[in-house]
Amino acid sequence: MNTKTALSGLLAIQLIIIAGLWWYAQHQSNSDLPQALLDIHWENVDKVTITSETGTVSLGQSKSKSKDDGEWQLLGDGLLAQSDKVNALLEKLEQLQVKWPIATNQTSHSRFEVDQKNAQRRIAIYSGENLLGEILIGSSPGLKQLHIRKGGDDQVYAVELELADIPPKTTDWLDRSLLAAKNLDRIEGANFVLVKTGDNWQLSRKGPAILINQDNPVAKNQQEIENLLSSLNKLRVTGLVKDKPDLAEGHDIKLDVTSGDNSWRYTFHENNGQHFVQRSDKDILFTFSKSDYEEIVQSSQLMVNSQEEQKVEDKEG
Repeated sequence: MNTKTALSGLLAIQLIIIAGLWWYAQHQSNSDLPQALLDIHWENVDKVTITSETGTVSLGQSKSKSKDDGEWQLLGDGLLAQSDKVNALLEKLEQLQVKWPIATNQTSHSRFEVDQKNAQRRIAIYSGENLLGEILIGSSPGLKQLHIRKGGDDQVYAVELELADIPPKTTDWLDRSLLAAKNLDRIEGANFVLVKTGDNWQLSRKGPAILINQDNPVAKNQQEIENLLSSLNKLRVTGLVKDKPDLAEGHDIKLDVTSGDNSWRYTFHENNGQHFVQRSDKDILFTFSKSDYEEIVQSSQLMVNSQEEQKVEDKEG
């Protein structure tokens, strides 16, 4: 009996050892696999803040849209952001996989610039006001690599990521085409009116709308009209103006445009070599390029000239 009991006990010990070794092997095998840096429900993300030494950029998703087609906005300014760019960044962060940390203690954080004080970027990810996760991004160990740490953890990792993917300024995220005017059917300047009839545009008199050459569109002006439409259609801003300069009235160009049920007034300024544009639905002044400004000025003047020429022709007729 003693022998059988001893053998049974030995067998039990062997089985326990085998099970332990199997569990250890499995655990080691799993620990060798890359793990997601942030284990969060990314489909719930609707707000991101990016903090750097230049300040904080706050991006929020429109509540009226689904995640798949939702537009991102610059919170505070209420301006459209580059949704593709925001979604691309979130996709990169979601796909970040880590394995072995290069450091595991707090004393290493400042050395790799992943502490709260010296981090190159601090990215906070939210669902509503609920913080889902924070990422601190530091120095670069090599080409297209960055040191990174998850907020609340001491482990520091090296991952494939670039600071260029996470620009620090508001204008870096701004949708630069947010003032572009498309599908227009009417343009009114200081001394001319353009009205679209069918597929053609015609000059119209100021005041009561009486189309000139109503039965015969003003073909000779079509190229000038196309140039003006193109300038408005591809209008791109280059930045926001926080401290509005003193812009003299009377030296600006105003265009009232209509697209379906929407109407806006554009005001274009030139001041000390800088060029500014403002649209009536946004209480913000933007900068834009000199070339775009000159195209709009030239096209508008050509419309005025055409209007004057037509008046002469009407009198002579």
